[in-house]
Amino acid sequence: MKIQFRTLGFAATCLAALYAFTGCNEATVLGKELIPGSDKVVVKDTTINNLKTHNIFRTDSSIRTGGGYYTGVLGTIGGDPIFGKSHGFLYTQLGLPKSEFTFQGTGWVLDSVVLYIGCDTTWYGANAGFKVDVYRMNETNFKIDTNYLYTKPRSYDPSKKIGTATIYPVYPKDSLSIYGVKYAPQLRIPLSAAFGQELFQQRADGAFKNDSAFRIWLNGLAIVPDTTMGANTMLYTNLNSGDTRLTVYYKNSEKDSLMENFKFDAYGSAHANYFVRNYTGTEVANLLNTGNPAGDNVVYIQEAPGIYTNITLPDIAEVPNAVINKAELVITEINSGSTGRDDLFTEPSRLMLRRYITHDSLSFLFDYGNPQSPELAYFGGNKTVISDLGPYKVVQYKFNIARHLQLAQQKKIENSVLRLEGWSSRMIDLPRLKAGGGSATPPANVKLRIIYTEL
Repeated sequence: MKIQFRTLGFAATCLAALYAFTGCNEATVLGKELIPGSDKVVVKDTTINNLKTHNIFRTDSSIRTGGGYYTGVLGTIGGDPIFGKSHGFLYTQLGLPKSEFTFQGTGWVLDSVVLYIGCDTTWYGANAGFKVDVYRMNETNFKIDTNYLYTKPRSYDPSKKIGTATIYPVYPKDSLSIYGVKYAPQLRIPLSAAFGQELFQQRADGAFKNDSAFRIWLNGLAIVPDTTMGANTMLYTNLNSGDTRLTVYYKNSEKDSLMENFKFDAYGSAHANYFVRNYTGTEVANLLNTGNPAGDNVVYIQEAPGIYTNITLPDIAEVPNAVINKAELVITEINSGSTGRDDLFTEPSRLMLRRYITHDSLSFLFDYGNPQSPELAYFGGNKTVISDLGPYKVVQYKFNIARHLQLAQQKKIENSVLRLEGWSSRMIDLPRLKAGGGSATPPANVKLRIIYTEL
């Protein structure tokens, strides 16, 4: 597939008018930044509509949990008709209040046991509650110095449930005041009185001797969302914030309002996050990993770990000697309205475009700039709303890849396949996008507009 450059004439003008709402109809009277300093140059404009797009779903082995990664997701997205289901499970260990620990005084009377989990004040999906259960783990060799793949669930004993609760998203003002001490917003999960009594039975020369002995007795806690109720809420957890802990509230024969905290230790508590996608019976299921020579007519994107799209650009090796003033890749959303739950499940705030340098090795495009200080304003990729009619919002993403195409035209780099993906600061994230593919009906299709000057 080769680019056929042409001088912008009547047909191209009509085509530009057809694309008016997509934002690709910039004036053909070029701005100063695009016109070279000669009045004898020939400036041309072309739009390429036959790009090939392929939706890919693969396990992302670069995403790890545990070790020095403290953020994760907890919850269930169970009602997305386009992208299916997503579930997040959380696992963590805790430490003793101190070595050779014992509860204060004698004659202990339990008030309650509560598990607190650090959590961001943002969430994905519905602002609604969902059920979680807490189990004692029986994971062998569950250790802080291990990074765990997100694709593998950790082991817990289903017969040893020690708590259940309906939890809700937290807000910045949802701080707790406990015995006059304020705590940051956090999830609160009551545990069973029976488990509290088990804690009372441990001794300073046994399970409470040190953290190692305690973690043999309590290998860890599994916080498991109910995946059967059709909830649509995913919370972003951070075990190393919000004072993650298990608190025992009690009194003894002499004092009331006592408490002991078994805290999460960033340097000693093993932890992991299990995250799973399920596309069974959904719209996207039939357009994943198809290998269709003609490409897929719809682009599906999920924040990692999820679906990304490979884009094959036309061959530009035979392009006459020219200066590429602008090359704009445009991705336009196909909004499914409330039927596709686009009113609930939002799009990525940013997409990223990278190039393959080998079969599975990626690099930033030259247009991106220095990865340590990228030229984001030039490169693009930010979400822009181009139509907003209630739930029928349409968003668009644009990338300027002029440098990439210029170098490919000069045969200084290979015109390799590009990878389009969601871009998030989180290790695991949920926003998703349905957009027109290369073979989609204009004006929703992926397109590449090139403005160039013949030399």
